[in-house]
Amino acid sequence: MGIRNPSRPGFELVIVWRIQIDEQGKVLPKLDLLTKVPLQALELDKNRVIETAPLSFRTLLGVLGIEATLESLIKSLCTEESS
Repeated sequence: MGIRNPSRPGFELVIVWRIQIDEQGKVLPKLDLLTKVPLQALELDKNRVIETAPLSFRTLLGVLGIEATLESLIKSLCTEESS
């Protein structure tokens, strides 16, 4: 699943979702967040938010679970435009 903003070309978040099944048949979902950001934006990111996003995503998965983490990510990227 990829998230792109047409008004900001070159900025992309990709969620890689794999499913692993162990010998006992237990299903283990594995999710990762990959970022694609123009170099100019990376240079402006003094707090390294983009660089640490994949690790922060994994931390949220452990705390909130899959559904709440994805919902949180989507909400953080959506902005409401006032009329």
